[in-house]
Amino acid sequence: MTKLLYCAIGDIHGEFERLKDLHAQVFDHARLAYSGRPVQLVHLGDLVDRGPASAEVIDYLMRLDVPGWPAPVTLRGNHEQMMIDAHETGDRRSLDWEQWARNGGEATMDSYAFVPPDRLAAHVAWLKTLPTLHVAEAAGLVFVHGGVDPALFPDCGEQVHMWTRRPAFFDPARWTAPALRGKRVIHGHTPTVHSLPEAAGEGRRLNIDTGAVYGGRLTAAFLEPGAADKFLYA
Repeated sequence: MTKLLYCAIGDIHGEFERLKDLHAQVFDHARLAYSGRPVQLVHLGDLVDRGPASAEVIDYLMRLDVPGWPAPVTLRGNHEQMMIDAHETGDRRSLDWEQWARNGGEATMDSYAFVPPDRLAAHVAWLKTLPTLHVAEAAGLVFVHGGVDPALFPDCGEQVHMWTRRPAFFDPARWTAPALRGKRVIHGHTPTVHSLPEAAGEGRRLNIDTGAVYGGRLTAAFLEPGAADKFLYA
């Protein structure tokens, strides 16, 4: 049986054209370097806000289907949750809406200016279905947007998955949860320095939020047990 490869993509934040460029690179690399082996794509969340084309990003990922590959996994990040919370209130004067607007939600709403209203409702409904954690046991990989509780994993809860920046998570030497033994955690949420992926604990934690919406890069990481990680950028 052909071993499944994994490719994680960091925080997109409405950068639709760069996402398409990065996907094209991923598809080419998989074909040339791995002879067409199937790849599990995992988008790590924060699809929306701050960038110019959040509506287009969601529309594209909802329909994404790569022949011969498993269905892509898309995780819910804190920005998706803020968007959901704001729309569930239905009141632009609410605290949830104000929080979302302050954190890039206005740019997201601008991207819906010429989109039929039912499309926005469908997008919010889809965002609600997204998981906050994906564990690939056979590959020893944990995919999450923000991080995990290093003492309680896997019983962390969605708020931790989407929002955490606890110092104990960033230092794999402080991970005590038995379920994290032999696991690598791949995440985004916290922009790295110099727009480069950041690894800690001999690679047990890998951050690939390389600040695409802040003038940095959008990053894809090919992850294969026993091989060096391969990074692609747009």
